[in-house]
Amino acid sequence: MKTLVLSVVKKARQSLTIMRCLFGEKIPFLLLLLLSSGQMFAEGNQHIKTFVGSAVCASCHNAEYTSWASSHHAQAMMLPTDESVVGDFSGVSFEHDGVVSTFSKRKGDFVISIDDGVQVSFEVAYTFGIFPLQQYLIKTDGGRYQAYDVAWDARSKEDGGQRWYKLLPDENTGPDSPFHWSRHTQNWNSRCSDCHSTGVERGYSTQTNTFNTTFSELNVACEACHGKGSEHVRLAQKNGLPSAQFGGFDMSLAPTSQFRFTDDRDIAVPFGTPSQAQVNACGGCHSRRQLIGAVDPADDYHNQYLLRRLESPLYYYDGQIRDEVFVLGSFLQSKMANAGVQCSHCHEPHSGNLKVEGNGVCTQCHKPAVYDVPEHHKHPMESAAAQCVTCHMPETTYMEVDDRRDHSFRVPHPRASEVAESPSVCKDCHKAQSNSWAQEHVDQWSKERPFNPYATLSAKIQKADPLILRPLVEFLASDALPPINKATLLASTGRVPSRLTAETLQENISSVDPMVRAAAIDASDFIPIQHRYGIFRGLIKDPSATVRFSLARQLAGYERSLSGQARADVMTLLNEYEDQLRLSADFPSGQLALADYYLRRGMVERAFAAFDQALEIEPDFAAALLNKADLYRSISDEENAELTLKQAIKVAPDSGAVQHSYGLNLVRLGRKQEALEHLRLATQQVDANSRFYYVYAIALDGQGMPDKALAVLQSANEQWPNQYDVLLGIVTFLEKMGRAQESMKYLSNLSAIAPNDPAVRARVQQLSQ
Repeated sequence: MKTLVLSVVKKARQSLTIMRCLFGEKIPFLLLLLLSSGQMFAEGNQHIKTFVGSAVCASCHNAEYTSWASSHHAQAMMLPTDESVVGDFSGVSFEHDGVVSTFSKRKGDFVISIDDGVQVSFEVAYTFGIFPLQQYLIKTDGGRYQAYDVAWDARSKEDGGQRWYKLLPDENTGPDSPFHWSRHTQNWNSRCSDCHSTGVERGYSTQTNTFNTTFSELNVACEACHGKGSEHVRLAQKNGLPSAQFGGFDMSLAPTSQFRFTDDRDIAVPFGTPSQAQVNACGGCHSRRQLIGAVDPADDYHNQYLLRRLESPLYYYDGQIRDEVFVLGSFLQSKMANAGVQCSHCHEPHSGNLKVEGNGVCTQCHKPAVYDVPEHHKHPMESAAAQCVTCHMPETTYMEVDDRRDHSFRVPHPRASEVAESPSVCKDCHKAQSNSWAQEHVDQWSKERPFNPYATLSAKIQKADPLILRPLVEFLASDALPPINKATLLASTGRVPSRLTAETLQENISSVDPMVRAAAIDASDFIPIQHRYGIFRGLIKDPSATVRFSLARQLAGYERSLSGQARADVMTLLNEYEDQLRLSADFPSGQLALADYYLRRGMVERAFAAFDQALEIEPDFAAALLNKADLYRSISDEENAELTLKQAIKVAPDSGAVQHSYGLNLVRLGRKQEALEHLRLATQQVDANSRFYYVYAIALDGQGMPDKALAVLQSANEQWPNQYDVLLGIVTFLEKMGRAQESMKYLSNLSAIAPNDPAVRARVQQLSQ
């Protein structure tokens, strides 16, 4: 590692030394600028900003450059050399599932040879990452670079590293799998380039399904975070930096607030004005999100990206990280973020390292005499549990070896973990104990901590429990929630359509936070489109691109009902939305979103074209197959619908949605007995929902099996309580089987859900006599 860092620094210094020998001290700025970015030109007094390259930055900011050269950013992607490649390319082989990968060198090139029955060899084009694993990029057809799925474990031998290992070892990653290394899921151009290089232009062509990807610098360099540097260099040449705002950049990443201890506080308090500059600059590559605007570290995050909310399966119901969601979504939940803490308060911005190791990084703001003592953490001082991060930043392992910490800085609450079906940090160590045992101990330590209902509300509303709606709405009205948590709950209210839901959405469209406004819009699918327009029309020119993105989807198609300026405003919104969607045109999911947009506007042929493009990018993209089949069905083309669903079944037999749709297709074709197995399989998959169970139960009853139908609905009721159709189905089957007296508890729940339903009231009255 040290050799590699010295090599990076040495190359920059050598180029600077040669130029200074030739031109003296004042010339390198301009010359380096011309060499690294072509040119910088001006029309009148307006200077067009361009990338200049990190070597230019190094000429004045040598200390920062040297620190950066050792960082993961600097080593995010590199040309393969003896210094940059950390894997063993001495001719060693690795076998997994019958595929043999051999890593060797030939005439100075690093080569991966793959034998899966057919032998092929590829030169390594780039290294990808550095620690705790390093992958290798292979150039294939159409300008694509693919990440090979056998990676080098860069950890020490003592930690289990210094070995080749298989990513996704439990998945089918054969040539016919969408997880094969040559398929879209492992494509660098679409999925990785934005955050591993600087100034990336993906250069995707929908006409040829090829890439011409370019970048200003191979790795994550200075201008990826600070923005284009040509104006800064020009001002430096003219000694104009002292009088220029932000030194020629569009913003400053320097922290605008500092935390200091006061006499009466155990936790430091902020002095200064909080800034979102670091969230805007860092957040894009440290979050699970969708690109919806031009990447510009100076612009508001929500103008560049659509941040994923804290929804399953990305997060657990209490907001803990689950899937690979990176950092921002968890950090925005934290008291730290809401107090004004910024990335650089904990991390040295150029090296990326912690500013202080161990508990020292926390005791910058939390008095060690209060918090770094057994009286607080209740564990021996030298134990792992005495480290703040053990309890407040638990780790989740990704890519088999990469341990990443949750940045929500939550206080452990075993009872909430029980409700949210999420990991409990107490049980991470006390594996034989229950959450109840852990909660008893936590309660003994701090009896003043109230139970935060967020986990309960989130779990129940994401399962569409209508009885949770009123307490959830009351909770939303409080000031206890960070905006991302509020947005998550608010967006989920759309699962329980009601007048109260609509009123709650309308109350939140004036929120100061764009995530909350967008969530209110996203939850409004159940509201007729003409009423949606009436409620949300004031947001058509909202300053946040995230809000406009959400609104355009909800209003697409309504432009046909408008005229004059009203129609012109909606068309401007829709045109922007289509441009936003095309930023992800190289993703199958991006093409799927375009197809949805075209269908909402009645453009059937364009929708078919978008589905076909999605399947060109990834032939086994089940969601595109499923939706394309549904479109065939809507135009009464049952033959093509069945053919498309058969393909979906072949590529995604573990999809409940696919099995359910194919089962319904068979029912429509009159093949009801054959349909039963697919409807049953739909209920067994991880994406199953109460509707799948209900339809399967009705199908069972139709085949003369009411007892099995009842059992299916009772299982659904345990998993998704208080669903009207499920409860009424249970009551109906009990009556049909002569067991009406057993239905009172289900009728009680139905009465709570639908107190004015005549059918429910009549049944309750009959049983009460």
